[in-house]
Amino acid sequence: MRRSVGWCLGLLALGCAGCVSVDYVGKSFSPTTSVDLYLSASDVKRPYEVIGNASAQVEVLPFTNPSQQLQDELLAEARRRGADGIILGQVDSRLVPGVQQTVGRADTKKNGDKKDTHYTETTTTSTEEYRSLRGTLIRYTGG
Repeated sequence: MRRSVGWCLGLLALGCAGCVSVDYVGKSFSPTTSVDLYLSASDVKRPYEVIGNASAQVEVLPFTNPSQQLQDELLAEARRRGADGIILGQVDSRLVPGVQQTVGRADTKKNGDKKDTHYTETTTTSTEEYRSLRGTLIRYTGG
């Protein structure tokens, strides 16, 4: 039983890892292995140039840490694009109306010679929460 629960949680984690989408606009260089993380431009103490902007988005699911997922994906994107550092923006959250489903049911009862029909409808509406994080990718210049 424990193995099957662990296996299911592992599959859920793998499925959630693919839920993050990243958009990038800018220049690309040879991939880097290490990217410095900054919370504001004033934290960068070396001369640099901006090479692009990345934005990551994830649907918030139970038992996940969306902010960490977003940060990890932006760091991975920065490494792929050849950045030396990334300046993170704020985490934004928005609610998106989801699927609306209506289910109807008819109950028919005989009352003597008459048929009595009653209709019951149930409507379910879901709302999904998405979080996004932006980052400015930088490359160090000069000395």
